[in-house]
Amino acid sequence: MCLLSIIIPTLNEENYLGLTLAKVLQQYRDKPPPEIIVVDAGSKDATYTIAQSFPEVRWISVPEFKGKKYASLNHGARLARGKFLLFLDADSLPPIAYDLIIKKALSQPETVGGAFEFSFNRTSGIYRFIQLVNRLRYRWRKRFYGDQGVFARKEAFDRVGGFPAKVLMETAYLCHNLQKVGKLVIAFPPMVTSARRFEQGGVRKVFLQDVRIWFWDLLGKDVQHFAREYWKANPSIK
Repeated sequence: MCLLSIIIPTLNEENYLGLTLAKVLQQYRDKPPPEIIVVDAGSKDATYTIAQSFPEVRWISVPEFKGKKYASLNHGARLARGKFLLFLDADSLPPIAYDLIIKKALSQPETVGGAFEFSFNRTSGIYRFIQLVNRLRYRWRKRFYGDQGVFARKEAFDRVGGFPAKVLMETAYLCHNLQKVGKLVIAFPPMVTSARRFEQGGVRKVFLQDVRIWFWDLLGKDVQHFAREYWKANPSIK
């Protein structure tokens, strides 16, 4: 069994996947790379061509997973051979030595998973504010989002049944379940993620939409009825 498997769900990610894969692999020039599984939900652009330019990548295409990110993530996890799993969005860049950071975080027997600190690839005032609000949210409840690079012991992931069949906030629900079997931690340095949701959907509109979903979840209510509105505002990450 290898130590780390990285699962990357994709759908029309030609503008981001190449940079992310290069970042993932840049520290492995002189040693065997981690297992990398790209699970694609039916891309119509050059995502496949880009993925195939990296011989380390295992490409899986399942078009019926479109709109079901949780299914892509679970499928990749089932195929993974690693002791540890890292679920990585195609537009998120991990820090240097991310593999060692994950290994150290999971070296404590009570720790079953975690995620990296969140950071935008934009530094203007409004993005700093949203970044701060987001950090306060997940530090309080340890319900991380996919753009933070959530990682977990495969054994613990399997024990809680993987990602629940939710089309919205599937990673936060996974974290909620993982906390029932162990501890979650926040790893540093941060994962740097694209601000494209806000740039394409409008910063104010997308942020207020996110806040509504956060508070609805805080009240213990199902947020899935927000899914259609959410994906309409964020078509590029569906």
